[in-house]
Amino acid sequence: MVRSLGIVLLIVLFVWFLARPPHSDEKKIRIVDATSDVQAFTATVPGVVVPRSMPSSWKQTVSRYEPDAGELRLGWVTPADHYAEYAATSRSSRAFLSDITGGAPEAGTVDIEGTSWAQYRKEDAISLVHVFGTTTVVLGTVRDTATIEELRLLAGRLAS
Repeated sequence: MVRSLGIVLLIVLFVWFLARPPHSDEKKIRIVDATSDVQAFTATVPGVVVPRSMPSSWKQTVSRYEPDAGELRLGWVTPADHYAEYAATSRSSRAFLSDITGGAPEAGTVDIEGTSWAQYRKEDAISLVHVFGTTTVVLGTVRDTATIEELRLLAGRLAS
């Protein structure tokens, strides 16, 4: 019985040794190209504002267009290793806003280049919301770690 237990223990140690993570716990960032998603969204929602020409130091990692829901989501890793996201919907929906902001309460307004954005805060997450015509745009989501300055930079890059 001791010999059998020893064999099982050797197998477990061997599997444990092979299954260990690498010494470096850094994850590689997967860069995506959002061009086709942005073009599809702007084709269905004429005049919508979307981020244009982001700084090269911002690495785009998320691009998802859902035509049935009329939603576009874009995300970047900033030079400070924060995550900033743009989300927009062409459909008026309180559920969208609640989901994107994590049900955060409104915490005043922020003026960015003459445009007043509603500010939502939940713990450390900041969301800025503005309605452009029939499109609701949210900068920063419940998953965001971006600072208000990074969201201001993102807002400054919006154009139709």
